[in-house]
Amino acid sequence: MKRHSNRHQLRLITEISITPLMDLVLVLLFVFLLAAPLLKADKAMLTAAPAALSPAPASAPAPSETMVLVVNSDQSVTLNGAMLARTDLPVSLKQLAQRKPGLGIEVRMHRDLPVQQLVETMKLLESAGIQKTAVTTHADAP
Repeated sequence: MKRHSNRHQLRLITEISITPLMDLVLVLLFVFLLAAPLLKADKAMLTAAPAALSPAPASAPAPSETMVLVVNSDQSVTLNGAMLARTDLPVSLKQLAQRKPGLGIEVRMHRDLPVQQLVETMKLLESAGIQKTAVTTHADAP
């Protein structure tokens, strides 16, 4: 007859493999690291959105008169249909702003021009004292 010893008894394994746990922790860490900047940007947009979506204050009346400033693909400039030299534009805008304080300017930029061109044009309008502006783009000369 065969004898059974106590040495080969079944016993519980009290060790836990932490490899799958560490994998899960690392995956969650990466997800939160990637999501945190997006959540900050989303929160900033949510706080700024009500101000952006609200209508203009009643103290800012509509422009009394509107003119169109067209910047073509060759960077030629027309103001209400009249061709202007690019160097004469700041003086003309200042004179217009002084004569017509409530003037609004619609800037029509050619879509192929760089954004820097738009920024420079907006700086010209600001330095001339024209506060009411609108920007559109066009494909061809109107």
